[in-house]
Amino acid sequence: MCGRFENKVNENIFIQLFKEMNIDLIVDDSIKKNKKVNIAPTDKIYGIRLLNGKFTLSLLNWGIKFKEDSPLIFNSRIETIKEKKYWFTLFDRNRCIVPMSGFYEWKKDRTRKIPHRIYLPDQEIFFVPALYYTDKQNNLFTSLITTVPNNFIKPIHHRMPVILDIKTASEYLRNEANKNLELCIPLNDSITMNAEIVKL
Repeated sequence: MCGRFENKVNENIFIQLFKEMNIDLIVDDSIKKNKKVNIAPTDKIYGIRLLNGKFTLSLLNWGIKFKEDSPLIFNSRIETIKEKKYWFTLFDRNRCIVPMSGFYEWKKDRTRKIPHRIYLPDQEIFFVPALYYTDKQNNLFTSLITTVPNNFIKPIHHRMPVILDIKTASEYLRNEANKNLELCIPLNDSITMNAEIVKL
């Protein structure tokens, strides 16, 4: 995970969700240009950051590329964040949350890989913690945080995104880094997940 994800929910839903938590969500003007539902690396994606004490929804580029010839890093392993000082610093200072309505994993079946859409039937939307990077031209790039799979995902794939509800996601933006490490764990097995085979 995660090579592709889905977001069927528009910014008005985010605004309402945060309003119910007494949080005003500022929406960047660029948001209205983003209508894509099926999202792949290098696409523009929604990201919510805490800027000067205000929750702000902006568009970010999915995938961090530090140099022209360096690989595109669209996922960041929580294990690497714990071990590498540079990544831990980004995790500490440059954090955001990415809303999703589902994500895709490819399950190996002998000689082929079968795409599965994975979602939470009891939650219209969930949030994946991420970190971001700003280049010299002030372009924003983000990388989603992944962890080991829970029992539901394990038969499908060896990684999964960290998944947070809106309350925990808002805490992630406010917490100290060491507290956030405790949040970046597999989704609790008591929370229902569904998977369906799809064509992509």
